[in-house]
Amino acid sequence: MKLYYSNSNYKNADVIILGLPFDKTSSFIPGSRFGPHFIRLCSENIEDYSPYQNKSLLDLKICDLEDLQFSKKDWFLESQKIIEDIFDNKKHFIFLGGEHTITLPVIKTFKQKYSHFSVIQFDAHCDLRDEYLEEKICHATTMRRVSEIVGINNIYQFGIRSGTKEEFEYNKNLYKFKAFDSLSSVIDKIKEPIYLSIDTDILDPGILPAVSTPEPGGISYKELIDSLLLLKNKKIIGADIVEYNPLAATPYASGSTVAEILRELILVVGSIQ
Repeated sequence: MKLYYSNSNYKNADVIILGLPFDKTSSFIPGSRFGPHFIRLCSENIEDYSPYQNKSLLDLKICDLEDLQFSKKDWFLESQKIIEDIFDNKKHFIFLGGEHTITLPVIKTFKQKYSHFSVIQFDAHCDLRDEYLEEKICHATTMRRVSEIVGINNIYQFGIRSGTKEEFEYNKNLYKFKAFDSLSSVIDKIKEPIYLSIDTDILDPGILPAVSTPEPGGISYKELIDSLLLLKNKKIIGADIVEYNPLAATPYASGSTVAEILRELILVVGSIQ
């Protein structure tokens, strides 16, 4: 199943969508592997036009490559190989998870293509543990592993409201609770290009309950979109949306919300030359 607004082949596309349906290390509510399918399904329920940006998805060429098929055992190397094969620095890539661990093979591949880039993370959780449940690579350690690739000083985290004391002290660019105000205050010092990772649990669970690890006290949908719009003139080389879990709660209402986040993200990255 493809995104409802997928309208192009790979060669001619401005924006490339790829699903990475992996949730093997989920520690609370598994099911985010079904996220890419439900986002696509619910994309039929949203408008192509964004009143936030006064733009339409119909003005862009979008290619949905559907979901990557991989084995649970070798998912990391298989994901990295496919991303390497499809990489083109003239295109804008958006990856759909899946748990947050899917960000790691993407970052590792992009680091082979770009000598330097910053990572912006919208999330409820730090994801900076060195190890969790005897796993070095899992949803709770993703940004720690990413920091070993791009450097911790190049990671900017917003909306964070859950983690260990050690995690909160590990990154000087970690901003608690808020996204828009915090990003506004530092956006001029974030070096381009930028990779953007959106964990859907940054939103308050009253707005989006269908996530794998819900946390109270999240931001509003409007604040997330306003934060995305701060990046509309930045060079974004890739992005992902992760941790939407249709098995956790109200899959269709939540899926429509995530599909609209995807619409806004496509319009932000697709308008950047």
